Amino acid sequence: MKRSLKELKGFSIETVDGTKGKVKDFLFDDETWRIRYLDADFGSLFKYKRVLLPLDVMKSPVWDDKIIPLSVTSVRIENSPSPEDKPTVSREYEKELMGYYQYGAYRADEMVTTGSGLYYPVRSIHVPEKLFHEEDQDTKLRSFKEVKGYHVLASDGYLGHVEDIIADDFDWQFIYVVIDTSNWQPWSKKVILLINWLKEISFVKREVTTEVDTEVIKNAPEIDTSKPIEQAVEKALLDYYKRVFS
Repeated sequence: MKRSLKELKGFSIETVDGTKGKVKDFLFDDETWRIRYLDADFGSLFKYKRVLLPLDVMKSPVWDDKIIPLSVTSVRIENSPSPEDKPTVSREYEKELMGYYQYGAYRADEMVTTGSGLYYPVRSIHVPEKLFHEEDQDTKLRSFKEVKGYHVLASDGYLGHVEDIIADDFDWQFIYVVIDTSNWQPWSKKVILLINWLKEISFVKREVTTEVDTEVIKNAPEIDTSKPIEQAVEKALLDYYKRVFS
């Protein structure tokens, strides 16, 4: 099922021996747009303790209770490598973290391209192309918190900003981006676009471009992203875009 990352922020995280933390952010691979790590706070009321957790240590979330159980102990968390105080982390740190949790290296070709009925919409995810001459290339990890707020440039002008991202909770692949038009257009609404329809992203300019025009997005159906997105709702949305693009 598809879930809002904005709604998932603030979920409790609980170790096998009962220590609790909070989800603060998500780090994703900018070559596949797939979540790799939970960015969590395991500190106290008066002291922040940032911890990065690979998805391998995460069990299935308990959605009604807003809890993400972990398969590791509080001691394992306490002794994990401390991340740099930056929105994203270096490749060197990531190697250290993966070694600590015995978490295997991942590849860019992990991206799901299956045509099976397991996924809806059928997977062939094409992520936005990164502009050349980007700075800070010591990492391919990006932060949801960083990307939230990026301006969105449509084919005929600025449209709005990235408000949220919708991921599939089966494999945490990003599927949709939520765009808020309220600061740019006289008509104010929140609409979602498939990741496939984003053309380019600049992490320097904090900007995403799409070839979809504003009139198409203006008339797109709105979706309540505070709830899991049901397949029937997705189908209505994709049917709309299919009609206007045909």
